[in-house]
Amino acid sequence: MKYEFASLFMTLDFRTPELSDRSAVALAVAASGYTGSDAGFANIYLLRKKYGTQVALQDGFLFRYYNGGGSRRGYAFPLGAGDPFKALELIVDEAHESGRPLEFCLVDEPRSQILREYFANAGASEEPVLHFEYNRGDSDYIYSAESLADLPGNTYRKKRNHISKFSRTYAHYELRKIACENIAEALEVEKAWLNSGMAGGLSNSNRENVFDSVNECEQPAWAEYSEDEKSRLMEFCAIQEALQNFEELGMKGDLLYVDEKPVGMTLASEITPGVWDIHFEKVIGEYAVNGGYAIINRLFAESLVAVGAKLINREEDINIEGLRKAKLSYYPLTILDKTHVTCHSGGTKCR
Repeated sequence: MKYEFASLFMTLDFRTPELSDRSAVALAVAASGYTGSDAGFANIYLLRKKYGTQVALQDGFLFRYYNGGGSRRGYAFPLGAGDPFKALELIVDEAHESGRPLEFCLVDEPRSQILREYFANAGASEEPVLHFEYNRGDSDYIYSAESLADLPGNTYRKKRNHISKFSRTYAHYELRKIACENIAEALEVEKAWLNSGMAGGLSNSNRENVFDSVNECEQPAWAEYSEDEKSRLMEFCAIQEALQNFEELGMKGDLLYVDEKPVGMTLASEITPGVWDIHFEKVIGEYAVNGGYAIINRLFAESLVAVGAKLINREEDINIEGLRKAKLSYYPLTILDKTHVTCHSGGTKCR
């Protein structure tokens, strides 16, 4: 049955996402069939400050607006089970009333095609022109969960070798689920990663004691840090918040221990049934060099398969060459490309 809008002429009521939105967001995303990491509720919530994210949950759809820069600016494509043309009409009306530019961010190809069809049939007196800007760094890497857990055949021989090296180097290691009793240890792993040379960006003068003198997540205290340092601190704050709201966000996570010492951590949540998003994955010091990422990747994939995972989204590479190489080395099943779309019509608003 075709979904009917209950409030077609209502202005979208954008607001900051709240933890209580999780169920409604999950329903809308599942109905849409979209598997992009940007639509997972945990990402929407945890990155709300970084990107100035606002949401509206109306007429069976999830609407999002991003107040960030670059490709994190504009409306996301509305996700839900209803008629996308009617949802897009609400966005066009909202843009007209609010004075915001009519632009769409993080749009995959199927939904880009819907945008083309909508504006081609919008009845404008002057044909709108859509401009598509593609950024490879925004593309999600999506894998077969079973392949990441099994690492089968010659394709994954190097990964199995990394795991063998780790097993030979460290006789006593294990992966434990993150729970109340070890949440503090998960955060300590992130602090150690950030404060070490593995983090890369922090200056020597700030690196050693970056957490000792300030409230880490009070942004006014970050004035002396570079933009790269601020970005890393924002990630720390997102991890801290994910751990503080572990159950409310529907998170799963594991800690890697060597000789009872926590040396790695990973956190994930479900985007839509059977599709899991790896938000964070950190291994510190020598353990990273000796195959720690390969071991935590595989063992955590095994645990996700055990709870019904079919696909694992390991998010984007943000145009970092080393990160891109690492993600490609696991042979993604799909690379989900996304574009930034702006709409122009003779210098006036698209209608």
